Amino acid sequence: MRAGPLSSPKIINLLNTHFVNVWVLLRDVPELQAGAKGANAAALATKLRQHYASAVDILTLTPNLEVIEHLSSWNLYHPYYSHRSEGMPRYLELLRSSAGVEVTAQELSEDLNETPHEKSIADLEAKLQGQPDHESLLDIYPMLARLYIESGREKDVDQLIDRFKVIMNPENFQDHLTLSYLLKKANRDEDVLQLFKKLEVQYPENRSIPRRIAMIHEELGNTELAMEYLSKIKPPLALLGKPVPDFSATDLDGKPISLQQYRGKVVLLDFWAVWNSFCIGDILNVKRIYNTYKDQGFDVIGVSLDTDEAKLRNFLKENNIPWRQIYSGREKQCPLAQQYDVKSPARWLIGRDGTLIAHEANHKLITREGGAADLEQLVAEAVADKPKNR
Repeated sequence: MRAGPLSSPKIINLLNTHFVNVWVLLRDVPELQAGAKGANAAALATKLRQHYASAVDILTLTPNLEVIEHLSSWNLYHPYYSHRSEGMPRYLELLRSSAGVEVTAQELSEDLNETPHEKSIADLEAKLQGQPDHESLLDIYPMLARLYIESGREKDVDQLIDRFKVIMNPENFQDHLTLSYLLKKANRDEDVLQLFKKLEVQYPENRSIPRRIAMIHEELGNTELAMEYLSKIKPPLALLGKPVPDFSATDLDGKPISLQQYRGKVVLLDFWAVWNSFCIGDILNVKRIYNTYKDQGFDVIGVSLDTDEAKLRNFLKENNIPWRQIYSGREKQCPLAQQYDVKSPARWLIGRDGTLIAHEANHKLITREGGAADLEQLVAEAVADKPKNR
């Protein structure tokens, strides 16, 4: 387990006294799903540290397991700029304000081990001087770019880009990603776009490239083009604003169920699983939205991607989940998931007329307008529409 940059005794005491500080990447942890509380949180944190010894993300929770902050390993641990971590000042300020503990600016500075930009730049430039193409030193280029920008030396970034282009390996995908980062730092968005368009041809099977192109188009305000590229990796997005094909299945009670039965209602088709901690956290929010709008024509159809029917039924009973569930026991091979090309937990919000209003995957709800949307707001707007095509 790597040591983090939180080194001053007062900061450590602050974490130990008021927070459960989990230096791991949180995954599907049964104890957390079950809602460990109070003193159990400390035991859970210890278990997580032991179980995920190789992970380096930091998750900070209150003693009641309320997550107050998450910082990625890139911000915290990179050997060349953990002392300049962009997230740390905000993180420490949040901790001290949450706990009501006074931590002086000097202590914050000492804890972050801040170093003047020019010295950091000189140190990194010296490392590159002798071996600019050494594989272990390639990460220095994006660090230098960031420091140049923060020091007001934007013109040096363009020169750095030219230097990197000379030594980069055109057959190495990671080198192209580094180049895209440098171009982005120089605000050369069009160059970034052209780079990824070339990579799309060079790596046709790489699904991350269309996603990156979509993000660039979204940043440039090209919503339609962004949606076009997102649809390449998420085919359901092509259905936004169009009728969702009907399905025929049986629910957990063995009764026939289809989308047509819900015509005239706003329906959330929820592909979820008990084994997915994010689904477990979100389902209580869905239940709140359901209780708020069920009398206005809103309903939910659950499509369980679980393989353990007993565990699914116990969860539904313990949490009093009222809507119907479709279960095949085949996880991603679930016939309905295959019909709708669903590879992981996802949500489809369908209007009264059967058209797709929004699609959510990877915790981002997307409408025809693109970007992220709020589920409750979309439901409220949808139920306000008059029923159509009953």
